Amino acid sequence: MNDPHSASGLRTRSRSPEGVIVALSLCMALQMTSFVIPLPLFALRLEALGAGVKALGISAMAFALTSTLAAPFMGALADRLGRRYLMLVSLAAYVAAYTGYLLAPSAAVFIGVRGLAGAFTAGLMPAVTGLAADLAPGHRVARWLGFMSAGSSIGWAIGPVAGGLIFDRWGYAAALGVTIAMAAAAYLVAIPDARTARYVPAATQGGIQAPGRREPLLRRLGLSSSLIVLLLLFFAAMFGWAFIEPPFMFHAYNDLEWSSSQLGLVMSTYAVAMFLCGMTLGGLSDRLGRKPVIIVGMVLYSAQFFGLATFRSAVPIVAAFVVAGLGNALFDPTLSASVLEHSPAEHRTSILGIKSMVGSAGTILGSALISMLSTTLEARSAFLIAGAAVLLVTAVGVSGWDD
Repeated sequence: MNDPHSASGLRTRSRSPEGVIVALSLCMALQMTSFVIPLPLFALRLEALGAGVKALGISAMAFALTSTLAAPFMGALADRLGRRYLMLVSLAAYVAAYTGYLLAPSAAVFIGVRGLAGAFTAGLMPAVTGLAADLAPGHRVARWLGFMSAGSSIGWAIGPVAGGLIFDRWGYAAALGVTIAMAAAAYLVAIPDARTARYVPAATQGGIQAPGRREPLLRRLGLSSSLIVLLLLFFAAMFGWAFIEPPFMFHAYNDLEWSSSQLGLVMSTYAVAMFLCGMTLGGLSDRLGRKPVIIVGMVLYSAQFFGLATFRSAVPIVAAFVVAGLGNALFDPTLSASVLEHSPAEHRTSILGIKSMVGSAGTILGSALISMLSTTLEARSAFLIAGAAVLLVTAVGVSGWDD
C-alpha cells in the first residue's frame, strides 16, 4: 500500500498522522513547560550570583546568537537525515542545559551554558514544524500547526505559575529539578516516533539526486519577496519580546512588587489565551487567507507592550497579556503555514531553520540593545519602543507583501 506522504519523504509504520500530531503536541506541552518554568527565576538567580539586568540580557543574547548560527545548519540536517532524530537530539540538549542552569556557580558559567543550549536546541522547532507540515492535509496546514501551538501554550500556561510557586516554597534547586524531569518526560514521549518511523529526503528518494543539489543553499531555496516579508515580521515579533524581557522581569519584581508566583500567573494568562485561540481559531487563515490574519495577530500581539507602559495594576496588565496571547495564537501558526507555502517540500525544514535563525537574530538585537541601554532607559520607554517597532514593521512589511 502506498504511503500518502511519500511525496514529502515521510513514512510512518505505527501511528496515524493524527496520532503523531497528538504525540507531538503532548511532547511540545511538556518541553515548553520545562522551558518556561525557570524563565521568571533567571533574574533572581543572576541577582543572587551578583549580576542584574545586563547579565540577564547577555544570557538571552548568547542563547539567541548560537541559535542563529546553528538553526540553518540544523534545518538542512533535518532535511537530509530526518526530522525525528534531530528532535530527539534537541530534547536531550534541553535536559543537559537545565542541569547546567542548576549547577552553574557564577553568572559567567550560567551565560555559557545558555549559549551552548541555544546551539544544540536550535533544530527543535524546525524539525517539529516540518514534521507536522509533512503530515497535514494541504488545506489544513494552519489548523494542524495551531494544534502544535496550543500544545506549546499549555506549557506557557503551566510553567510560569509552577515555577513561581515551587520557587517561593522550596527554592531554585527544586524548580530546576522539576524542569529537568519535565524535559526528560518530553524526550521519552518523542522516542516511540523516532523508533517506529523513518524519513527519506524527497530529493534522494529512489536513488535519484535532485538537480542543483550542490548549489549554495540560499540559491536553491529561491527566497521570494513574500517570504522575506514573512521573515521580517517574525524578526519584529521576536525583537519586541527580547527587548522588553529583562526590564519587564525587574520591573515586575522591583517596581510593581510582584512575587514570583504573581509574575508567573500574569505570564500564564498570555499562554491560556494562546491555547484557547489556537484550539478554536488556529485554522482561521485556512478559510480567510493568511495576510489579514497575520496583520490582526501582530496588532493584537503589540498590546502587551503598550499595556506594560500604561498600567501599574495587575488587572489591566493581565488584560493586555490576554489580548497579546490571542494575537500570538493568530499570527504564529499562520505565519509558519505561509512560510511553508512558499517553500519547496524537499527544503521545508531548511527554510524553517532560516526562519528560526531570523527569529534568533531578532532576539539577539533586542537583547543586545537592552543590555547596552539598561542603565539609561526606563522600563516604560523600553515597552513603548518595542510596541512601536512591531507595529511599524507590520505596516511596512504588509504594504510590500504580494500574497
